[in-house]
Amino acid sequence: MIKCSFIITLIVMLSGCVASVQKSIYSEGDFTLSGSLCKPQGRGPFPAVVFNHGGVGPIIGGAPEETCAALAKAGFVGFSPIRRLDRPLFGHLDDVNDAVDYVKNLPYVRSSRIGVMGFSRGGLLTYQVAVQRRDFRAVVIMASAVHPSLNLSQAGAVSAPVLVLVSENDTGSRRTRGRNTLKTTQQLFRALKEADKDTTLIVYPAYGDDGHTLFFCVGSYWTDVIAFLHTHL
Repeated sequence: MIKCSFIITLIVMLSGCVASVQKSIYSEGDFTLSGSLCKPQGRGPFPAVVFNHGGVGPIIGGAPEETCAALAKAGFVGFSPIRRLDRPLFGHLDDVNDAVDYVKNLPYVRSSRIGVMGFSRGGLLTYQVAVQRRDFRAVVIMASAVHPSLNLSQAGAVSAPVLVLVSENDTGSRRTRGRNTLKTTQQLFRALKEADKDTTLIVYPAYGDDGHTLFFCVGSYWTDVIAFLHTHL
């Protein structure tokens, strides 16, 4: 898992705003799966957001724990499930659905106000689960992975507002196996717009030497995410 350089600082900053950060088992089927669960202070009920990490196999991409804590700081129950560590995507969507169902059934979660977000492979899965389900109020897709299972013809099935984020230099690197994430993200946005969906695209300026790393930590893009979630949740 890639660690953010400021994780200790972040934990200190959030310590007064987050009532609990814990590991929770959310699925005990073929795999026993767990994730980081972060709750704001207070009794609730709170809106909740599920964050789907990126990466392939045992490599976890993005910032699951930091994102969970940052969501709780903003007043949401945050849940960052760690999916099965298989490289093929088969079964990963089931893991995401299990995570959403788990969060919806927590006693301090307002089940009618659920959001879902994801980065890279998790962004792809976020789109796929948003196509399947009608119980989301907000969807955030960050630099979706380029993959044959990204079926843009299904965009019309998405029922929630969507925020799509990408960096202008996320155009191919060793982390994305040379695939042009910017191009795919723009195609996804166009498919949603053509399906008359409530969709916003933000293309950020070039980030370092690989725009995909913009979302490795909770960074400058986060204010856009929180503003969107507060609007719709």
